[in-house]
Amino acid sequence: MLLDTHYHLDFLSDPDAFLAALDVQVVAQTVLPSSFTPGPLRSLGYHPWWVASDMDKQLELFDDAVHLTRFIGEIGLDFSPRRLDNADLQQRAFRHIVSALDEGHVMSIHAVRSASAVLDALEDCPATPIIHWFSGNSDELTRLIRMGGYISVNPRMLETKRGRAFVKQVPADRILLETDFPSSREQVETEHARDVSQALHETAAAISSLRGTDMVPAILENQQRLFGVS
Repeated sequence: MLLDTHYHLDFLSDPDAFLAALDVQVVAQTVLPSSFTPGPLRSLGYHPWWVASDMDKQLELFDDAVHLTRFIGEIGLDFSPRRLDNADLQQRAFRHIVSALDEGHVMSIHAVRSASAVLDALEDCPATPIIHWFSGNSDELTRLIRMGGYISVNPRMLETKRGRAFVKQVPADRILLETDFPSSREQVETEHARDVSQALHETAAAISSLRGTDMVPAILENQQRLFGVS
């Protein structure tokens, strides 16, 4: 069974009904620690877009919940022009989060125009990093892989020449699937369970075509290694 390693379940009004309709599994991201609920494949996160939201309280909630799950996300840094105003807060929150993790944790990381800063912060972190929708450069990807990291690939990543090049560059044992659905709370009604399954299967097929070999066995092995889903 294919696994969507980055899905925003916390954007849904009825997540239980959605999960019941799936024929794949999803790793549920959260954007605020206050929205985290423990459960299988539920991630504890603090998205960089939300770091100004009562940050000290949110980090306290993160610390209280970090022992309840192995999965951490969505976390990270966003240094795109519209997000730079709170870059210092983002870095403070991100460093706090990674300092709380141990080797059993698996992270799903947002790294927009910030891959080097993300990797710098992870140098002494024993948890396993996955950069979702990787958009850095080739050297940063090599550094991520040398640190034991992974990338998760979605359909939009494959729409760009650079994204396709990264998919061919990354070792077979470091690649995972994701949808990043839904992209906002407003799009929940148009992105249904069947869209997730279709997107995962189409992404796996596209990756296989780019690499000239069936990548599904490797992807299944990778998701089993990190998430226990095969």
